[in-house]
Amino acid sequence: MDPLRKYKKSVAHLIKFMIVGAVNFGVDYGVLTLLNVVLGVPVAVANTVSYTCGLVNSFFLNRYWTFKIDISFFSVYTLKPGRMLKKGLRIRFLSAAFLKFIFVNLVSLGVNTLTVFILVDMYGLTLFHNLAAKLTATVFSFVVNFAGSKLLVFREDAQRREGDGEA
Repeated sequence: MDPLRKYKKSVAHLIKFMIVGAVNFGVDYGVLTLLNVVLGVPVAVANTVSYTCGLVNSFFLNRYWTFKIDISFFSVYTLKPGRMLKKGLRIRFLSAAFLKFIFVNLVSLGVNTLTVFILVDMYGLTLFHNLAAKLTATVFSFVVNFAGSKLLVFREDAQRREGDGEA
């Protein structure tokens, strides 16, 4: 692929990733507000749950729209029949790409939750300021998440390697 086309594709990925991020933020902040402000769940717990809701949304939108990479949740391995197995055995494992997605998002979640915790619990920002804390945390975790998603998870060569898995 020529450099200009590759650059345009990367810019398109970034723009779509930012749109998906905005949708994820809405899901994340809505759940955070419900859990923390309405139900009184501690901010670190509420943030972890809300971030996870955004994470699920992120995987599907980035997989099918942003990067259009057909990575699988599972890889299937078949053990051939032999002395111990008369009919063989199919074993499903989480795919390497999905495990990378989980890893990148756990790191991003750590950055996000630590930032919210520091700004809200340590610096005593009021519940009114949760939005400012969450926006700040999102900026930091966005950088980690985009770099990890682009470089590790939704790589075009991952689609070729994962081609034998099942979704």
